[in-house]
Amino acid sequence: MEGPRTDGSWGNWSHFGTCSRTCGGGIKTATRECNRPEPQNGGRYCTGRRMKFKSCNTEPCPHQRRDFRDEQCAHFDGKHFNINGLLPNVRWVPKYSGILMKDRCKLFCRVAGNTAYYQLRDRVVDGTPCGQDTNDICVQGLCRQAGCDHVLNSKARRDKCGVCGGDNSSCKTVAGTFNTVHYGYNTVVRIPVGATNIDVRQHSFSGKAEDDNYLALSSSQGEFLLNGDFVVTMSKKEIRIGNAVIEYSGSDNAVERINSTDRIEQEILLQVLSVGNLYNPDVRYTFNIPIEDSPQHFYWNSYGPWQACSRLCQGERKRKPVCTRESDQLTVSDQRCDRIPQPEPVTEPCGTECELRWHIAGKSECSAQCGLGYRTLDIYCAKYNRPEGKTEKVDDSFCSSHPKPSNREKCTGECNTGGWQYTDWTECSKSCDSGTQRRRAICVSPHNDVLDDSKCRHQEKLTIQRCNEFLCPQWKSEDWSECLVTCGKGHKHRQVWCQFGEERLNDRLCDLATKPDSVQTCQQQECASWQVGPWGQCSVSCGQGYQMRAVKCVRGAYLSVVDDSECNAATRPTDTLDCELVSCQPPPAAPEARRSTHVQRTQWRFGSWTPCSATCGKGTRMRYVSCRDDEGSVADEEACSTLPRPSAKEVCAVTPCGQWKALDWSPCSVSCGQGRATRQVVCVNYSNQVVDQSECDLDYIPETEQDCSMSPCPRRSHDRDLPQHPFQNKDYRPRSANPSRTHVLGGNQWRTGPWGACSSTCAGGFQRRVVVCQDENGYAANDCWAYGNWGECTKPCGGGTRTRLVACQRPDGERFMDLSCEILDKPPDREQCNTHACPQDARWNSGPWSSCSVSCGRGHKQRNVYCMAKDGNHLENDYCKHLAKPNGQRKCRGGRCPKWKAGAWSQCSVSCGQGVQQRNVDCRTGAHKTRESECNLYTRPVSEQTCLSPACPLYTWRTEEWQSCTKTCGEGSRYRKVVCVDENKVENHSLHCDPSKRPADRESCSLQPCEYIWITGEWSECSVTCGKGYKQRLVSCSEIYTGKDHYEYSYQNTINCPGTQPPSIHPCFLRECPVSATWRVGNWGSCSVTCGPGVMHRSVQCLTNDDQPSSLCPIDLKPEERRTCHNNHNCELPRNCKEMKRLKGVIEDGEYYLTITGRILKVFCAGMQSDKPKEYITLVSSDSENFSEVYGHRLHNPTECPYNGSRREDCHCRKDYTAAGFSSFRKVRLDLTTMQIITTDLQFARTHDGRPVPFATAGDCYSAAKCPQGRFSINLYGTGLSLTDASRWVSQGNYAVSEIKKSPDGTKVTGKCGGYCGKCTPSSGTGLEVRVL
Repeated sequence: MEGPRTDGSWGNWSHFGTCSRTCGGGIKTATRECNRPEPQNGGRYCTGRRMKFKSCNTEPCPHQRRDFRDEQCAHFDGKHFNINGLLPNVRWVPKYSGILMKDRCKLFCRVAGNTAYYQLRDRVVDGTPCGQDTNDICVQGLCRQAGCDHVLNSKARRDKCGVCGGDNSSCKTVAGTFNTVHYGYNTVVRIPVGATNIDVRQHSFSGKAEDDNYLALSSSQGEFLLNGDFVVTMSKKEIRIGNAVIEYSGSDNAVERINSTDRIEQEILLQVLSVGNLYNPDVRYTFNIPIEDSPQHFYWNSYGPWQACSRLCQGERKRKPVCTRESDQLTVSDQRCDRIPQPEPVTEPCGTECELRWHIAGKSECSAQCGLGYRTLDIYCAKYNRPEGKTEKVDDSFCSSHPKPSNREKCTGECNTGGWQYTDWTECSKSCDSGTQRRRAICVSPHNDVLDDSKCRHQEKLTIQRCNEFLCPQWKSEDWSECLVTCGKGHKHRQVWCQFGEERLNDRLCDLATKPDSVQTCQQQECASWQVGPWGQCSVSCGQGYQMRAVKCVRGAYLSVVDDSECNAATRPTDTLDCELVSCQPPPAAPEARRSTHVQRTQWRFGSWTPCSATCGKGTRMRYVSCRDDEGSVADEEACSTLPRPSAKEVCAVTPCGQWKALDWSPCSVSCGQGRATRQVVCVNYSNQVVDQSECDLDYIPETEQDCSMSPCPRRSHDRDLPQHPFQNKDYRPRSANPSRTHVLGGNQWRTGPWGACSSTCAGGFQRRVVVCQDENGYAANDCWAYGNWGECTKPCGGGTRTRLVACQRPDGERFMDLSCEILDKPPDREQCNTHACPQDARWNSGPWSSCSVSCGRGHKQRNVYCMAKDGNHLENDYCKHLAKPNGQRKCRGGRCPKWKAGAWSQCSVSCGQGVQQRNVDCRTGAHKTRESECNLYTRPVSEQTCLSPACPLYTWRTEEWQSCTKTCGEGSRYRKVVCVDENKVENHSLHCDPSKRPADRESCSLQPCEYIWITGEWSECSVTCGKGYKQRLVSCSEIYTGKDHYEYSYQNTINCPGTQPPSIHPCFLRECPVSATWRVGNWGSCSVTCGPGVMHRSVQCLTNDDQPSSLCPIDLKPEERRTCHNNHNCELPRNCKEMKRLKGVIEDGEYYLTITGRILKVFCAGMQSDKPKEYITLVSSDSENFSEVYGHRLHNPTECPYNGSRREDCHCRKDYTAAGFSSFRKVRLDLTTMQIITTDLQFARTHDGRPVPFATAGDCYSAAKCPQGRFSINLYGTGLSLTDASRWVSQGNYAVSEIKKSPDGTKVTGKCGGYCGKCTPSSGTGLEVRVL
């Protein structure tokens, strides 16, 4: 059997253990266990801290000692953990940059000389600094606040002199400028040892990053630390000098900057490097240096800052004495003046324009409807401003010196017996979102006689009430889609729906007039469009041809040409057009039946080729091909079927992947006459290995066959003369073996056959016929052949070929097809040559391509192509002449060149005469504007030019008479009218006249000097009838006008009058005032309880005649301030909701009056139909004053507190805190046993966003820099409850911080809480202790 439930309790704290560090701020730890007793049988475990920490060995470590985190990494030196690539003698150094904030207390170490890093321990040793830029230290794997004194939770910080906890008095600031220019390095200033807060800035002369001046740093030994040896760093950089870190902005900034807050331990030399155009630098520097240890003298300065007024009204304020250093009058820490006595403070009255008094703001209705009763007064402390006559409510504590009037007074009811009779409520004015209901009220007697409304005013008249307070269905929407177009104007979409709670409803249930847009226009970059040029000339001079024109894809106002893929290929205008000129020869007459009617003409149109699919060798490329009609619209491809279709795909050639290699020629195929020789040709790569032929360029494959000529074969020759050679070749040799025979035409003649049919039935064609050369016997003649000289050999070695022209030709030069002559007698037109062997294994070799010759536009690349032997030696090019030589040059293209783009000229600046016109001139790369220095400044178009408008009419200035002087004495002014007139003396606008020639319209006028005198009025009566008072009179400075026959006076500034101003206040004393004092009492307060015995109080004060507190009243005559009272009514009220149900039989949830700790309190009873109803307090104030929030945004840099802690929608943060939420409260649960508000009861809470948040709770994960954003608010005003003084809040989490503000009466509390991540909750856990007012 289980024993009783036992809750756990903490045991004693252990002694603090050993210090985690020997210097530099270690940590000692003490622990306790939950064992006194241990929790048993379901008992609760202990709550609170199990460990506590304190700092130890806080003295600084010696300078020569290495960094503590460095020591922990060095412990693993020589341990490679079997990581691939790490050497046995690996050395580990700490990794600081690039580590997440939450991981700063883990031991990350980097391999020395490498960028690879690893986590070697889950957490560093306690007392290790969280980073290089903070004083905070790691404790149990978490970063905790610490000061520069290495003490946990300390707020000590270094002052500008680098002294921990200092007061800035141990150093002075050195500042200066430097603007002298000499080529090279120029010394600006020496920064000594001990300097802190270094800030150096070099401002560009033009406001741009490039100004040819650069900051540099070197040591006193001349070793450069930054930008040395004429090498400049353009990006950000950190320079470590000992323990100090100096930050450099990089040279690519208009303001180049060097800064450091650390103390430097060696002298450094600040320099500026000046090069290029030698513009003057603009260097500005400041730094702090220690003050020499000479004796200092300090004193108390009585005239420090004014302190706050001692009272809100009619008080006194004092100047705070400040400790001042004599040498430079600098305010220093008060510790410097500890041994010097402070002088008497300088004081003055304050708040004299106001007074404090109790103010009755209103009165309640009489408690008795008939006869004697009471009513309560709404009394508060008010600040009355006499000059303005305004009353302002302040806290009651400010009026504590005055007795507060009783808030209860007697009253008499009018004994009216009438009551209100109501009609039924009307329908609610709204179906949701808080509407109203109305009803009529009639004042009636108990006998239902209608009375005047004034007879029922003792009762509350309720004719209007709120209804349907739940929220209406609301429109919800998702995020916008991407724009549906990539250029120009398009649309984007989103889904919009009607939602109530978590349920989607029909759109008709939401207000259609307020429905958010589901479609919205969007504007992308300007679309590209096709631009066409003029048509060119027809390709033929007669007959049918075609015309062409340029079609380009352009974009923007400047019509920048872009790639064709940017335009819509389907709408591309045609770039070819058929054209038909006069017929070249009359076409054959066509039969009438073959004439056809006009049909719509179509044509094929094609786009640009895609890039080749291969980077070397043969590839394919494709293009768009479509059939178009006369109007350029896409037509069905069948309409173009009669026309040859352009290819949509073709083979493309890039640089061959291999090269051809030809082997030796075979012997000739015959032993005499004409034969054929062959050889093998293979494709090899650059390693001379045979590859597939597709890797070589098939268009350049060497010949594999060629003709070869052997000695003539024996044959019977004709005894006929050869004709004279038509080419008149002096090297002509007879074709016959017998050289004595000559060739003459003799009886040879050309014979022709009939013409064949025309190749086309219309629009022009051609006809053929047979033409042969025959002798007189009709046999084919063999002497019609004519031939020319042999051409050059195709190879210098290895067997090449040479060719010559052989033609079947008439003596007059007319040629015919070879079949017209005796084909067997045709002389050879090809023969072998240079058959001697070539050098072995010679081949072309090529170097790498050069870079493109231009950075933008079209250029070319080059490479060296040379002949090389197999052993790598260079040979003459002739040795490779038999091989196809690779290209040594090819085209290339850089980026787009910047070009000047000029806009349209503006209108002339004047409507007549000579003016100017202006236009915008920009340097652009494509559609983008760039810096003007990128374009050629010498070719820049002018941006301004003169313009001539019609001649202007002549305008002149005309003046009128001067007016009189503005003063009768002293310095004054006089004015005249100046107008602009034209040739006809007509007044015009002043802009027509030359402003530089405008006459003055004002001038000064000096008269006789003015005279001033003091004017005084009569003294007033004394301000008091006894004692010390004062009298007043009017004193003013007046000017005497002497230009008239009598004096006149006017008020002037007092500085004009001579001598000292007469006094306007004078003390007066009539007689001594008699002193008397009496006891004065206030009204009795209400009984302390509403049921049973209690006490009543009233105020009793001893006051003089002028209401000043006094001690002259006799003590034995002092009236009583307290007496007992007893209330018997209302004692029968229940004490909780359960009693209400049992005694009154109530089973409906609602508001009821209960007796709570002897007072009557209005309580909402919930769950009255259950056995355990609960008590709730209805919060009278709106839920905007009763809410809890856990803020959802998190800073990207949690070490900051931007905008002075205020919230901004444009903060550099993300909204991803999963614990975030916002809850508001209409009622809160009250535990009557403990008199605590149960903060975790959310029955009557409404969660607006994220997770539910308990009452009186707030938090965030926003920042670790004391920047709380989570908020809560409590307002118990009107509930009869207030928080007790024991109500406290505790902060939980990392870097947790809270700011709690509670009103004096305990009814209002506001709080801001947070951390990284942190929150605040009531210290009692889930309860908030309250009391009944």
